[in-house]
Amino acid sequence: MSTPPEDPRLRFVRTDPASRPDDSDLTVTLPPAEPAATLHLPSPSSAAGTGTGTAAGAAEGETRFGPGVPGASGTADDRATEIWRGTLTPDGSSGVPARRRRPWWRRELPSLLVVVAVVVAVVLGMRSCAAARSPLHVVGATVTAPEVGRCARTVLVTGVLRTDGNPGTVDYRWKRSDGTASAVLHQEVGENVRSSEVVLRWSFDGHGTMKATATLEVLSPDPVTASAVFTYDCS
Repeated sequence: MSTPPEDPRLRFVRTDPASRPDDSDLTVTLPPAEPAATLHLPSPSSAAGTGTGTAAGAAEGETRFGPGVPGASGTADDRATEIWRGTLTPDGSSGVPARRRRPWWRRELPSLLVVVAVVVAVVLGMRSCAAARSPLHVVGATVTAPEVGRCARTVLVTGVLRTDGNPGTVDYRWKRSDGTASAVLHQEVGENVRSSEVVLRWSFDGHGTMKATATLEVLSPDPVTASAVFTYDCS
């Protein structure tokens, strides 16, 4: 087993031991301290180089704001900081309000306006084309009475309106020889239609004989008149 080194401060020498061998009074002389025996404490600046000094210096020189000590990214400290700032709600959703979408009718409004404009243009174009056509004209009319049976209750008188093929409306009325007349009637005529039939129902009652005349009177667009004569016999 090795012997521990001797402390140099404990070394001593006897003063003149040969001349005074029986002298019990010894003088102890301590040699000057060696540099290795001097203990030097590290200065604050040198302590900053060690791990402990670094942590202490960082702790003393750090200034913090907000709720608590900042932690690593994604930790509970970050969540607490974001909740405190209002950028995160406690349930985990973002506290920043989402951008509100516009209603569908505001997004589709330009397209709807285009469609409405096209429809209006088509309708106006059709009306312009209709107005540009030539007006309807009645070029003639005929009236035909059928063979009347004995004591017939109703006689059907047929009138034919001849037109020029343009569309339009014919206003007409029936006149009877007994002095009565119908109200003004209207006959719609389509495009390229050149003849239209109109009917008069003349009712009879009683016994006797009467010569009857039915007249078709066109009022517009052109004045035209046509008549037919028949005999009612129930003697």
